[in-house]
Amino acid sequence: MVAQEKKFSMLDFIKEICDDIGPRLGTTENEKKAGLKIKEILDKQVDKVEMEDFTCHPKGFLEFTKVAWFSGLIGLLLFLWLPLISMLLCFYAITTFVFEFLMGKEYVDFMFPKRIGTNVIGKLNPTKEAKKIVIISGHHDSAYEFPLFEKYKHKFDKLAYGVAGLLLFSAIAGLIKFILDIIYVSNLITNIILISIPIITIFVGGYVAFGLHSKNVILGANDNLSGVAVVLALAHHFSSQRLNNIELWLISFSCEECMRGSKRFVKRHFDQLKDSYTINYDMVGRGAGGLAIISAEPAYLVTHDMDLALEFQKSSKNAHMELPIEILGFGGSDAACFSRKGLKAISIFGLTPENYPDTWHELADTPEFIEEDKLDATLKVTIQFLKDLDSSL
Repeated sequence: MVAQEKKFSMLDFIKEICDDIGPRLGTTENEKKAGLKIKEILDKQVDKVEMEDFTCHPKGFLEFTKVAWFSGLIGLLLFLWLPLISMLLCFYAITTFVFEFLMGKEYVDFMFPKRIGTNVIGKLNPTKEAKKIVIISGHHDSAYEFPLFEKYKHKFDKLAYGVAGLLLFSAIAGLIKFILDIIYVSNLITNIILISIPIITIFVGGYVAFGLHSKNVILGANDNLSGVAVVLALAHHFSSQRLNNIELWLISFSCEECMRGSKRFVKRHFDQLKDSYTINYDMVGRGAGGLAIISAEPAYLVTHDMDLALEFQKSSKNAHMELPIEILGFGGSDAACFSRKGLKAISIFGLTPENYPDTWHELADTPEFIEEDKLDATLKVTIQFLKDLDSSL
């Protein structure tokens, strides 16, 4: 049995990582330093800690927007002379959005450099027979600043989906131009009307593709050291108050901002996890709309396990702080990689009143704005959930 130390300070952990390490873009040296610090803390509390390396192309997830834009630009240049090719290029641009972003298929990743990320996995054995694996997770990488999100807030999704819609209209315009050319009714007026659609698309698409993120990397106090802090606090709690029948996996994922660390983990451990539960934390240190259990992430075409969401909600009632079950307005979490494979998972988020993540990819995401009561609430309801589940096994 590991000896219990003094109470773990979640806020002090967040401040220490931000002050001593700083921003932690996925696969960079700073992210690796944060992973090693997390391992150092877990080593004192759990039975086993594993550092699992994986390879990925982290830039593909965001830079697909530029791939799509260049495809649309070439389509525009060819529109008057090769409208069918222009149409196909616009459709290709749409597929980058669908496969790379919505479905996480790493569709354009081969165009970008390969890097190494590292997941940190701590395991706490139960006092009796292990009847259930429960994964509690967060992520320790931080993101690029998103100036457009800071500007448009909960309307950002309309801008993003609007560009996809414009690409579709551009493809249709190319098809119409092709048909008009075949039947010899294409003229100056029709050409001007039709080409105006891809021209608008290129201007609006360029605004998004080249303005989506700056070169600044945020500190990520809320996104997502807040989640990792709760994971570590749970390790401290259950190291001295072991569960009877739950094998607890306490994980900090690398490369959540490109959705690769959890994806590699699920692929590697899938056979072990078929009857597992996953509770993922993301941005639980702030949110004017309060903490919520996320049952679906439409931006990633994912629905989480409603039975697990209801079970967690019941435990939150038992802890006298009932959490609502909500659908995430935009963005997503590592839980998506579990649910895509049919594993039972949910995420816990701190939301705005519009059900958006709070201070998402903003430079304002610093320790000064962390709300300790939300960290404490996340910790308390999770302890209650694990105790309730353990007693039912």
